[in-house]
Amino acid sequence: MTRTGWKYGAVLLGALIAALGLSARPAEAQTISVHVTQVLASNKGEGVDPTLGALGERLKRAYPYRSFKRAGSSTQTGQVGKTLSFDLKGGMTMTLALLGYQDPTVSMRAAVGNVVQTDLRIQKGHSMILSVPLGEDKLILDISPSVK
Repeated sequence: MTRTGWKYGAVLLGALIAALGLSARPAEAQTISVHVTQVLASNKGEGVDPTLGALGERLKRAYPYRSFKRAGSSTQTGQVGKTLSFDLKGGMTMTLALLGYQDPTVSMRAAVGNVVQTDLRIQKGHSMILSVPLGEDKLILDISPSVK
């Protein structure tokens, strides 16, 4: 290969690296916040808690219960590789292991004791519903991540 060929190849390689976003700079850690809203679904009583807004109407269409009441909510923050722990109604705990983030999707592993264990992939700005038996009722968890 001629000198001009080598120079041309080096320029192309440099352009390719720049286009792919590869650099010597270390990647910044993404901070992930997860908001969990707890809803008690029951056949005792009737109605949808007005503080649930659109979520309450969505649950009413999806679940065969007559009553949906907010049971709590909380937000926790961590980075990929960390595990968040949420105290739930009924003395249960949900852990969310933050597995990864590839724009726009957050990957997590959710566990509520031996009752629920599942992997979640949720896009920013969206939420996912998990339900956990709680006696005759259901504890519905609306899980919503955001990334900073």
